[in-house]
Amino acid sequence: MILLIRFILVSIIIYLLIRSFVRFFAEEEDERQSREKERAKEKKPKGVSKEVGEYIDYEEIKD
Repeated sequence: MILLIRFILVSIIIYLLIRSFVRFFAEEEDERQSREKERAKEKKPKGVSKEVGEYIDYEEIKD
């Protein structure tokens, strides 16, 4: 009986340790991916592409 209780307690401890390590590494991976996304946003050129053309301001003419 004591052997069974000991086995159950050790199994629970091992399960909790493995679960905490998995969560830790998953959070670390999420943080790394979010940092990569932020870097990608920073690398994008700001402003209007030269392929778009020139902006011309106009006034409406009333008949």
